[in-house]
Amino acid sequence: MNETSASPDADVSEPPTILIVDDMPANLGLVVDSLADRGFRVLVALDGVEALERAQFSQPDLILLDVKMPGIDGFETCRRLKMNEQTRDISVIFMTSLTRIEDLIEGFAAGGADYVTKPVRVDEMMARIGTHLSLRAMHKQLVAQNRQLSNEVSVRQQAEAALARARDELEARVAQRTAELARANASLRLEIEERRRAEARLLSSEARFRNIVETSPLPFCITSMPDGTLLYMNEPFRKLFGLPLKAYADIRVIDFYVDPATRDRLVRQLRMLGAFRNTEVHFKRPDGSTFWAILTARVASFDEAPAIYVGLNDVTARKLAEGKLRASEASLANAQRLARLGDWEWDTTAGVIHWSDEMYRILGLAPRLSRPTYRTFLAAVHRNDRPLVRRAVRALLAERRPYGLDCRVSGADGVVRIVQFQAEAMPGAETQPLKLVGTIQDITERKGIEHELLESREQLRELSAYMEAIREEERKRIAMEIHDELGQLLTALKMDVSLLKMRLADDSGAAKKADDMRELVEKTIWMVRNVASHLRPAALNFGIVSALEWLVEDFGRRKGLSCQLWINGREPVLEDAHATAVFRIVQASLTNVARHAGASRVDVTLTSTGTALDLYVSDDGCGFDPAAARKGYSYGLLGMSERARLIGGSLRIDSSPETGTVVSIHVPLDGGARS
Repeated sequence: MNETSASPDADVSEPPTILIVDDMPANLGLVVDSLADRGFRVLVALDGVEALERAQFSQPDLILLDVKMPGIDGFETCRRLKMNEQTRDISVIFMTSLTRIEDLIEGFAAGGADYVTKPVRVDEMMARIGTHLSLRAMHKQLVAQNRQLSNEVSVRQQAEAALARARDELEARVAQRTAELARANASLRLEIEERRRAEARLLSSEARFRNIVETSPLPFCITSMPDGTLLYMNEPFRKLFGLPLKAYADIRVIDFYVDPATRDRLVRQLRMLGAFRNTEVHFKRPDGSTFWAILTARVASFDEAPAIYVGLNDVTARKLAEGKLRASEASLANAQRLARLGDWEWDTTAGVIHWSDEMYRILGLAPRLSRPTYRTFLAAVHRNDRPLVRRAVRALLAERRPYGLDCRVSGADGVVRIVQFQAEAMPGAETQPLKLVGTIQDITERKGIEHELLESREQLRELSAYMEAIREEERKRIAMEIHDELGQLLTALKMDVSLLKMRLADDSGAAKKADDMRELVEKTIWMVRNVASHLRPAALNFGIVSALEWLVEDFGRRKGLSCQLWINGREPVLEDAHATAVFRIVQASLTNVARHAGASRVDVTLTSTGTALDLYVSDDGCGFDPAAARKGYSYGLLGMSERARLIGGSLRIDSSPETGTVVSIHVPLDGGARS
């Protein structure tokens, strides 16, 4: 998907609204500008509480949510959004610098739809926003259409039921009157007077019948048999077919059938059975337009000749509604296929389970092949994950709160997929929910990408360790060359200058110049030794304690600070790589103190036990917020942490504004280190 998919041009009058939640104004600028430039309506919240209020009030289409925030973090904010009936359907995309799989799983478990990593890549962000806005728009449209179509179908069904009752009542009355007429005819044979009275009743009955037919809202007609020439029609019938008044002789109803096969079948049924009921027929009017109607017909006499009495009910609107409903269902199925997202519903009371076609595909089963069951689903779940799924279902039934998990499925096609299972219990009886509903999404590709990212990160760390080892080796080599070769040359030069001074003792000016040259050579020798020491302290060759003593003394002398080294326990014996890493961490810590802390005192404490080495660098400076420093991508702190990790240790920073800072290093004494 490209950026055009996220464009709000589809609705210029009301562009999509996006709520951005981030407590760092510096992070908001790029995201807000990027969204505003693309025409989105952007809202901003600086913490989780404000985000919950703004989301409920403004009902945005999408929320970009930072994970690390003061107060309630992004994960808790997302969970509260999903628990709120008014905000649960809003898609949430996390913005985070956390890339651990545990953090990602927690984000999706909290209800997040997606995530983007910091620093934010605008193209990626817009692509993800576009995808979820499209899904939300389609979801809104489908829900509204389904609700409207369901209402229309219900109204139509009620109307049809009422019309059917009226038709049945009419038929009953006709039958009753016919029976009365038969009895009257029998009586007329006996008495002329009775016949006259019977004829009067017959005329009255016919008048009532005509009044009923004429005033009925249902279309009604009488046609000759078998050619179907129109003999009588009421006004609703005439309007339905668009016929002229009183032009019966020229009109044959059988000519209005769209499908001749349907017409012939119904004619045969009338000839054989004398009637048919509630049959759908597609008609074509004289003007070419078509409509659908439900027919009920029977054979009876009209003017002493066989005729067909036909009642109709126009169901065109219902057919259109059914077509729209089918189109809506097809659109929903297509959206689920594109998103690899299936939905399901389980009525625990009736024991009825419904799966969408996409859920069958995800589970590797043939759609609609058999009635889905809970056992069918468990059989598709990987055997090692089935206990997890069973516990989740039991917890869902017991706790009645939304539940989600990732598990593996292996269907009849033999393909193992990773799916995200989301479910919630709908309100029901006190002891048991009415039904469970949820979704299942194929996240195999996403999991593969996450695995590749983890492998790539580990490879980058290994490459970083390798490059760091090369740099340390190069520093060591350069330091030795400077110390041995350049140092020897300068020492020889110093001796030559001293000899020159002795030979120029009679020339005071030349002797003074020789003294100046000797002093310059001595300064150069000192600078060479200083450079060599900082590249690779020679004290490291005598152990970590000697190296730290040199570093502390050199730092205190150069910076004019009180810097003390404290040793507890026996001196640990470390491999060169481990000793160098510990030395560099302490060196970086002291450099940070000099640059940022404004401290007057620094203490370096080395504690060695039989199992571990603990080293602390503490100062009385201004302190800082470690979390804020990590958000700002402090590469110095990151490098210190990586050095500790590469030797199997850990690094911790305890600090807050105005309280000083303590950098703690813990290294197990095994493998490359021993006491």
